[in-house]
Amino acid sequence: PSYFHYQHQGKILQRFAIPEEEMEKSDIFSGLESVDQAMWRRVRSELYGGPDCNAPSTLVRFEKHCELRRSSASEDWIHLDNGERCVYAEQQYPGLEARPVWESMDWLTDLAERHGQKICDELKYKAPSLPFTRWTDPNSTRDYDSGWGMVHLHHYRPHLDKKCPRDLFPYTVNAIADVKAPMAPRYTSLARQRADRAIRSHTDRIPWMLTAHLPLFGPTAGEAALVVNGTRVPWIPMQPTVVDTTFHHYAENTHPSQDIYLVHIDFFHPDLSDDEIHALSVLHTNLETAKADRAKELKPMIQQLEAAFKL
Repeated sequence: PSYFHYQHQGKILQRFAIPEEEMEKSDIFSGLESVDQAMWRRVRSELYGGPDCNAPSTLVRFEKHCELRRSSASEDWIHLDNGERCVYAEQQYPGLEARPVWESMDWLTDLAERHGQKICDELKYKAPSLPFTRWTDPNSTRDYDSGWGMVHLHHYRPHLDKKCPRDLFPYTVNAIADVKAPMAPRYTSLARQRADRAIRSHTDRIPWMLTAHLPLFGPTAGEAALVVNGTRVPWIPMQPTVVDTTFHHYAENTHPSQDIYLVHIDFFHPDLSDDEIHALSVLHTNLETAKADRAKELKPMIQQLEAAFKL
């Protein structure tokens, strides 16, 4: 059977078991199927020339990525490289090199050399006006304070992207655009790692993007760092770093009093072609549209459950 958990204010109130045969003939199931099928038709039409066309030779790897996405559950993940990496099953992308630490990219070096100091000055001027909640890690709890925080300049979710305070950091936003940073649909942000704090080891599980950091100001002797697959990558002001966050990693700042601030950019893997980058961008846009469409399909069921529980 398929299981649905009805949750209200963070508490599971009821667990429903629905036989597969009932799911298949339910209006909700058919509505969700229609949403997904329509999305894939749109993607193929835009990228391949028609809803029933085959992928061109330049997008064979992308088509394999789509096949893996269609055949995988959204939260399933797999271990790779003897457990050194984890990736979401639906995010697998064939033929991309994987190594924990990379050399700086040309565009990132350009950002540091031509714009780094002015980005630093802008953040120093604006940071005090930002409320503390802007820098709070949403994963922190009463018992665990990672000290990590991000102020997003671009966000992969459209409704959150609209709320990004780009107007507060115009120079930074324009500088990132000026160097043509190949921003992936995840985070482009200003980030802070507080003094005497560390993030727990984890993996971000998306293999078709890498993560760039440009440290701006803070400890200068390597007290702050990202540790990736056991390799410590110091955050030194104006010295950019690139890592693959599908490897297990954590951030730390051992300085007793100085926070470190940096630019954080998740960007497309350099082994991807321009056609593949365009295709992944088109797919992401359509996935977000389909997510909203699925929510509309589920709304009647949610309303019925709320009425049943008199919430």
